[in-house]
Amino acid sequence: MRVRWRLLTLLLLIAPLLVTQNESDLDVAAKSSQQRGVPAFNYPIGDPGNALGDGFVIRHGYATENTWYLPGYLHTGEDWYREEGEAAGAAVVAVGDGEVVFAGSDYPGRVVIVRHADDLYSMYGHLDPALTVEAGDSVERGDVLGTVAERGDDVPNHLHFEMRRFLTAWEVNGAAPRYEFNCGTDCPPGPGYWPIDAPEHPSEIGWLNPTHVIASSEESFHAPEVIVAMAARQMGVSVRSEPAENAEQVARLDLNPGARFPLIDVQAGPVDTIKSSADAYDLWYRIELDDERSGWVRALESSTSEAGSDGRPSQIQLGFLPAVESDRLAAS
Repeated sequence: MRVRWRLLTLLLLIAPLLVTQNESDLDVAAKSSQQRGVPAFNYPIGDPGNALGDGFVIRHGYATENTWYLPGYLHTGEDWYREEGEAAGAAVVAVGDGEVVFAGSDYPGRVVIVRHADDLYSMYGHLDPALTVEAGDSVERGDVLGTVAERGDDVPNHLHFEMRRFLTAWEVNGAAPRYEFNCGTDCPPGPGYWPIDAPEHPSEIGWLNPTHVIASSEESFHAPEVIVAMAARQMGVSVRSEPAENAEQVARLDLNPGARFPLIDVQAGPVDTIKSSADAYDLWYRIELDDERSGWVRALESSTSEAGSDGRPSQIQLGFLPAVESDRLAAS
């Protein structure tokens, strides 16, 4: 009887540890951020005084094909360009708290990789050599890592941004890469692309949809407001009863760049979606309207301004953004 009592006591002591081990890294990061009153992650680029991501466009999204640069391959991250004008010099910020585990390379431009959890990393490519961090530094959400480089080749200047489960993976950028990319062996930056005809989708290798990761952190703790993006192209947007295009329309909302709405809820697609093209992006915000009604609006739209060889869209246009700024941009 005494032995049984000791066993029961031991189980009660270790049970919380077992539960913790089963929690996802996204859950852990979100809970930590919720205690501090901020979302776990934010967009990776921005200008002083603006919501992070505002004024920029994802010209080539995750798991899309960039036909003019590398046809036949799926993009493993997001290419952030300035909506109008030159992206070189734009501030690049840490999307969440973590440790810098890599800073260097010639991608072209420098690469910074931040570890947020044991199997959750963010990667920032095509940065100016004058980085503001080095390997071993601790960073917080919104800290400036560097700026977008001026490449000097025939590719427009932009930020290549990834969220993934690995620093190096055996057949991707580790000891025995399956495909020949310039990065080579034991190369933390990674290839940036994955063959369309590979047996696995990039998500099955360990890459993640970056926008879905960022939005999933908002589901656990919401930014107080969302803001209509400066570059919102639509004259109006449908406000729906549920986060679905076929749901009942409860209102029609004129889009005035800079307008703010209280954020009630967020729904994002899977972080490890195995769909491809910009149509795989799925992000909805439930907002409060001026007349105290509420409803769901799509936060982004796909665009065929950039398209794959099959005609499906590769570009993502942001319509609504979390009203989250970085107070470190002005000093960068």
